[in-house]
Amino acid sequence: MVKSATRLIAVLAFVLTGLVGQPAQAQLSEQEQLVARSRLVLDAFLSDPQFKDVRVYVQNAYAVLIMPQVLKGGFLLGATYGTGVLLVRDPQSGTWGEPVFYSMGGGSVGLQAGLQASDMIFTIMNEGAVGKLLAHGVKFGADAGVAAGPLGVEVGAATTTHLGEDVYAWGMSRGLFGGFWLDGTLLIPNNEWNQAYYGRPIQPEEIVRERRAVASAEVTALHDALMRF
Repeated sequence: MVKSATRLIAVLAFVLTGLVGQPAQAQLSEQEQLVARSRLVLDAFLSDPQFKDVRVYVQNAYAVLIMPQVLKGGFLLGATYGTGVLLVRDPQSGTWGEPVFYSMGGGSVGLQAGLQASDMIFTIMNEGAVGKLLAHGVKFGADAGVAAGPLGVEVGAATTTHLGEDVYAWGMSRGLFGGFWLDGTLLIPNNEWNQAYYGRPIQPEEIVRERRAVASAEVTALHDALMRF
């Protein structure tokens, strides 16, 4: 599944990234830029009263995936593409770990036209879903249940047992599409970006297990933003 998923995401990236320009940040690598943009996404969700319910999901999450500017576009044949960072919470200390880079891609068939960009947050609500993400990635709807939030679900204090799905997703959308269809979307580790960021070939499980500090102002700011939820 990983090889075919990687090929699909590479095609989607080529098609869609040319449609929406990426902001440039001087003297930062692509990976550092993404970490910095992820912090800005968190700040935007924190400051928007429409997304106040996101706070309790982040507080109860085992991990959070932040994806700046997920792109959805197409004419008759649709495609979705995005790259983001996963941060896993330490169950003992409650602190957030180092970023693991992921790519998301999917396709759909039907009468559709337009382009949409969304800043998205995914909260991963149980250890099983986190384990699948770290091991090989997931296909929403098949490997992990996903629901668009907020859903008006009553969340029990300090527990995730009242949450019915593996993953909840929120998006701030701009464009012509009226929403995201996530079932069938693939989410897989971006090993090339992980290697570039950490300076050696490294698996997602290693990044989470080692929990080594990365001397980066962008990561520190990202951790600080998560702690404000």
